[in-house]
Amino acid sequence: MTPHEGALETYAQATRRVIRFSIGYLLAVLLTAGLTLAGAMMLRAGTVDPLSPGTRAGFVLGGMVAGLLVTISVIGLVVSTIVWIISAHRVTPAGPGAAGYTGLFVAVASATAGFVVNLAALQLVAWVALIAGVVLTRSRIRRLTGLADLGGRVRPTVTSDDWDASKWDPDVVKDIERRGRPTP
Repeated sequence: MTPHEGALETYAQATRRVIRFSIGYLLAVLLTAGLTLAGAMMLRAGTVDPLSPGTRAGFVLGGMVAGLLVTISVIGLVVSTIVWIISAHRVTPAGPGAAGYTGLFVAVASATAGFVVNLAALQLVAWVALIAGVVLTRSRIRRLTGLADLGGRVRPTVTSDDWDASKWDPDVVKDIERRGRPTP
């Protein structure tokens, strides 16, 4: 089974984007957890005054930046995941299959639970589940299509024939030879 090359290219790009946005999501969640933990430790140790406007501004600013990063990565992840699912269905009738949909379901459930109880470990579980589902789906589609690259990532190889002007246009060869000789 060899699907249309455009569908494979879209699927390959969507797969890469899901992985990239999920890494961005993971980094944003870890940053948020790290900032929260550091702030709580500083407050508990008494190194910062909780009533100081500077401390409050720092916490608000840090929370806003971390929240913005999480929001951007979640929006990008949702959009790229939708494109990934649709393009997987264009490549194979089963789409992402059981592994892809299971990984997606576990990721959504874990991420939602992680936000509700504010636990970064559940966010990590969500990331692992999503990546596992995407990678397993990519492996299955590679097996089904028999294509290792799935479109778009193979760089063209330049050979010596590409530089041989006589093979692609004899008139150019004549012009090169004419110009290459000194005129009397």
